[in-house]
Amino acid sequence: MPNYNVYLQNINLTEKLRKFLTHKIYKIQTRGSSRERGKQHGQLLADPINKAIQFYQQMFQQHLKIGIKEIRQRSKKYFDPLSESFPDVFKEMEGIAEGSKQQLHDILMLSARWEITFEHLKVGECSNLFVGSDRSKNGETFLGMNWEWRPEVMDFRAVITAYCDDQPDSIVVTECGQPGKFGINEFGIAVIETGLACSKSRSIGKVPFAPLICQALRCKSLESARNTIHQYPPEATINFILADEHSNGWCIEATPTGLYEHNLQPSDLYWHTNHSRLTKERCEFDDSLLRGARWEELLKNIKLANRKQVESWLADTKNGSNAICKAPDITLANKATWLQTLCSAVINTKLKEIWVSDGPSFKHPYERIYFE
Repeated sequence: MPNYNVYLQNINLTEKLRKFLTHKIYKIQTRGSSRERGKQHGQLLADPINKAIQFYQQMFQQHLKIGIKEIRQRSKKYFDPLSESFPDVFKEMEGIAEGSKQQLHDILMLSARWEITFEHLKVGECSNLFVGSDRSKNGETFLGMNWEWRPEVMDFRAVITAYCDDQPDSIVVTECGQPGKFGINEFGIAVIETGLACSKSRSIGKVPFAPLICQALRCKSLESARNTIHQYPPEATINFILADEHSNGWCIEATPTGLYEHNLQPSDLYWHTNHSRLTKERCEFDDSLLRGARWEELLKNIKLANRKQVESWLADTKNGSNAICKAPDITLANKATWLQTLCSAVINTKLKEIWVSDGPSFKHPYERIYFE
């Protein structure tokens, strides 16, 4: 592992960038119905939600040349699909808007920001891992994820533990203002995701992927969560990895030609970056191929792994800016494709807990988040 202080000196960070590396992730609990939990979310995180809205409006205008009026029009197209397909998730969004005193279309923009962005821009981000129970030292199943996006988002990340009246309790890692991005529920159903580079920018569905994951986490069985993705496929090209406490799992790729899936087994060590592994879709991201090759190297000859081993894989820095764990590169600060690892997460489906790092995990330790 590199000497981090020397690394910071070498890339000559500005004070602004130092803040991106040190800002604390918000951790909150919400309770009650979907609408009530959304309102609590909005009230508790009103300031970072406002920052998130301002950031995306500015980013879309600066890098994608989309004005606020057009952004809101694009967000509004998801109103009907979401309210009809996922009414409780939509109620949670309404609660977030009410609690934060923001317009609903701006809150919806936060959950559709990936879809809006990738109509114009392709970026390789995130790495995922499945460790089946037969490959772990204590018979546990792990999902590992490095969440990557622009460094400014360090200002508005959150871990939300939700104790629910109308769905299973859940723990999600997300951006403030989004109901959730990835996580686990009280039944041990866990879902993670990563963007998928394909020949076209859209898959076969109509809904944003983040609300779809929230809907999948409302399920009490893995098969029900899988069926949710099949019934309501995302608009974006996305890879999902799902697992349960019994080490059953699925890798599902949403592509322009349909959904492709691989049944994960307890004996599997399985990685995914940003190129398709299940169908022939061209990959335009050398970065994704390099990370895939690095995953193969790391997992080679591994018989049994524990959580600490998974954490160390997610913290791997080999290949520099193309590493599995990315530090922000100041030379890319003016580009739309400026990325860093915002956090690493290891989900234990047997113990129903998430270990989360507050920033790049080669620098920041993991903290356990669990149901009380």
